[in-house]
Amino acid sequence: MTSKFSATRVVLLALAAAIVALVIAALLVVSLRSAPEAHGENTPEGVVQRYLMAFEAEDLPAMQGFTLEGQSKTLCNPEPYATEPLDVQLLRSTVGTANATVHTRFNAGDSQFLPLPNLSSYEDAFELRKVDGTWLIDRMPWQVGLCSAEEMGY
Repeated sequence: MTSKFSATRVVLLALAAAIVALVIAALLVVSLRSAPEAHGENTPEGVVQRYLMAFEAEDLPAMQGFTLEGQSKTLCNPEPYATEPLDVQLLRSTVGTANATVHTRFNAGDSQFLPLPNLSSYEDAFELRKVDGTWLIDRMPWQVGLCSAEEMGY
């Protein structure tokens, strides 16, 4: 009886140690993951990146500063700001002399529970125009649309 008991105990201790090691490894991987690349302030990518940061901070004046006048009347998400943090990746850009398109991927918050990752993310794009040497957003995905006070019902 004693040899079976000690063998079972050794197996359980080894299993517990393996689980602890996996948890520590997962925490290390997450903590050492690199932050997204910061783009230059006056590049199309940088303008989109800063707009998204202002959106997450619910800083309406800053958001307006990154858009063309009147943009808020084109695409507006009348829902309150996102309750979960945004998970948006800047994929690629097409930049001309006066126009640019920044392609993005929005990752849904429930992606960890879906068996197919492509079902939990979708691509959309920001369109920008250069006005007096400054890139400004002309059109954005509806999920991060800028709403005026009237559109929000205030």
